[in-house]
Amino acid sequence: MNSLQKNKPASSSDGLEIYFNQFEQDLSRAKLSEVEITFKKLKFLGLNYDPFANTHSDECHQVLENLGLTIHFQNPYLATNILLRLLDKTEERLNNLKQ
Repeated sequence: MNSLQKNKPASSSDGLEIYFNQFEQDLSRAKLSEVEITFKKLKFLGLNYDPFANTHSDECHQVLENLGLTIHFQNPYLATNILLRLLDKTEERLNNLKQ
């Protein structure tokens, strides 16, 4: 190993990719009813969560905590992108289960 190489700490984008991978794995093992519930939670966030607002409803906080998204939604510019990616993956899985 080169002595000039340094172990760099995991960045927040690395943590987010780990989250996405784990989310997909969990979806692949989930039953139809569980995927439907997850999809409803994500849709709820899409309709009720404003990433640029200073305060959020208790329901939004609960959903964020339940899905493990609180830390990833700290950057309001990424929150919408993250939510759309999760909705897309969940909807795709839901459609596959219904076929």
